[in-house]
Amino acid sequence: SVRSKLGGCPHLPPGVEWPEWKGAPLAFLAQIELSELPDPSPIEGMPRGGRLFFFYEQEQSTWGFDPADLGSWRVLHDPSEILSEPTEPPDELPEGMTFPERKLAFKPITTYPSLERLSEAYPFDGDDELYDAVDALNSEVFQDAPKHQIGGYPTPVQGDTMELECQLVSNGIYCGDPSGYRDPRVDALSEGVSDWKLLLQLDSDDDLDVMWGDCGLVYFWIKEQDLKKADFSKVWMILQCS
Repeated sequence: SVRSKLGGCPHLPPGVEWPEWKGAPLAFLAQIELSELPDPSPIEGMPRGGRLFFFYEQEQSTWGFDPADLGSWRVLHDPSEILSEPTEPPDELPEGMTFPERKLAFKPITTYPSLERLSEAYPFDGDDELYDAVDALNSEVFQDAPKHQIGGYPTPVQGDTMELECQLVSNGIYCGDPSGYRDPRVDALSEGVSDWKLLLQLDSDDDLDVMWGDCGLVYFWIKEQDLKKADFSKVWMILQCS
């Protein structure tokens, strides 16, 4: 039977406590059974055994642009092949912060770079036909379905420079305003931007009764070096909305 799901109760292994931040339990978002992912894996270096658990601060008060946000989300990896019993959420988790369980079935898709990302490498120079063609490709991938995704190019809402944001904020630079991008450390840190890969993207979803900000998405990013070591402790989260 399918073990991957959004919402419901996580099957945390024995001895693993429900993650908290500032004394409050985090909301459980998703459980990904790694053996259920398509082959080849959507992200090179992803472990093939066990499962990942995704948690996030229940009030959505952090958006990932402040180094102080670290800890308000957690990604846990259980390498075991044995699925533990479901873990009931702590009593301190308010009603409405436990989302209805929805089983997940994975299918390979082709994702395309956003127009912003493309235009950096290939200036459009006002080519409306090309603009429309790229826009159509991106629209066809999900059609009207929520844009839940593992790996590939993100579906940005506010700006398609999340890898740079992850690199700067995870190195202690505040990116909530333009001043962070003028920090003298930016040039040296930018060399590591390409290390960041999209681990999971979750869309606002009526079936889960969840909305990220105002019709936004939440993105979990990981450096490929950490992924190859199965180290999910340094995953960075970004929330974007319209």
